[in-house]
Amino acid sequence: MAIARDIMRAGVVCVQSHDTAANTARLMAEHDVGALPICDPEGTLIGIVSDRDLALQVMAAGFDAEDFEIGDLPQRQELIVAAPSEDADEVLGRMAERQIRRIPVVEDDLVVGIISQADLARGLPEPVVGETVGAISEPAV
Repeated sequence: MAIARDIMRAGVVCVQSHDTAANTARLMAEHDVGALPICDPEGTLIGIVSDRDLALQVMAAGFDAEDFEIGDLPQRQELIVAAPSEDADEVLGRMAERQIRRIPVVEDDLVVGIISQADLARGLPEPVVGETVGAISEPAV
């Protein structure tokens, strides 16, 4: 089976806590992605922001995207990450169990890639993808 490095999207752009929601949305559009890691100035992962976060927690909440700083978004207490050499089955299992659609790949405390549902579809056999996407998308009870 593949490892995380085989299926991840490399060359990920990070945003920083002081970046605005509007700038973050522009970066997502420019790079054609639905989420970006939030990193400190040294490149250490401190969170992740998705297009859904921007839509619901910034725009729908009535904040001005040009003024709202990404660091003001609530983040999970525990960041769920993968190592580049980690078996893809383990990564997929964690994504399904935690019902997360994207998982940053971290090496030596730096973000080196990200794995999304689209990466799964491109890089893994169809039955594995279908099962994992189904588990991720299962409504929470």
